Amino acid sequence: MGTPLKSPPVYFTLVQVRFNSILKLAEYLPSVQDEMRKSGFPDFVTRKEMVLQLTQQDGQTIPTPMTTERFFFGTADKKHSFALGTDFLSLQSTEYGTYEEFSAMFLRGLALVHQIVQLDFTERVGLRYLDHVAPKDHDDLDKYLATEVRGLSSRLKGKPLHSFTETLHEVGDVQLVSRVVIQDGGLSFPPDVQPGAMELNPRFLSYTGRHAVIDTDGSIGGRAVFEADGINKKLNAIHDVISIAFRAVVTEHAYSVWNEE
Repeated sequence: MGTPLKSPPVYFTLVQVRFNSILKLAEYLPSVQDEMRKSGFPDFVTRKEMVLQLTQQDGQTIPTPMTTERFFFGTADKKHSFALGTDFLSLQSTEYGTYEEFSAMFLRGLALVHQIVQLDFTERVGLRYLDHVAPKDHDDLDKYLATEVRGLSSRLKGKPLHSFTETLHEVGDVQLVSRVVIQDGGLSFPPDVQPGAMELNPRFLSYTGRHAVIDTDGSIGGRAVFEADGINKKLNAIHDVISIAFRAVVTEHAYSVWNEE
């Protein structure tokens, strides 16, 4: 998958598989929690969250707020956390490492859940990366980003405050959303990402100033019989597309900087 960067910009990674609903999930929870604990995820938390359920009424899609319960299984250092709901399992990480390590960690957790609840099919496989692009002292952020995602700030007078670009693209079965936000301040998260009490890498928290967040989100939809090897192949395909998209957003100068430290 290539040589890892010495100082990679990724500060948050999320992988998720959506599957058939398990309405009696609470009955399996003690067994899932015990196996997660034995596998290195002893930090167990239950949260009630508000979500929007879409229903059809008179030919219109109506969003209805509802409360759902989700279960979190984290590592003791708060750098990796599984989230389990009635129809999904996700893994969030603030210490990514490599794709091989991250995807293997997720697939082990998914296999554990499948062993206990016996999943039938999957609906969606998704992989998402958040990267923080901050220039070094006396460097220019524009040198790190491709012209297509810089916005109009360089052509306008005054002080640049905020710039946002988004691309929706299909590559084979993979649907890709690539977003770039340029703004002043410190590290931030998209509104639909909740890191909770996870520990963030201090090197990302120390920077304040003009920076960019690259949000690259890939997925493959469609119902398929639950099969671990098939899920792994989908993740690999998504990762390949995300890697190409990321390289299209950043410059060789950025890569050289991230390999210096």
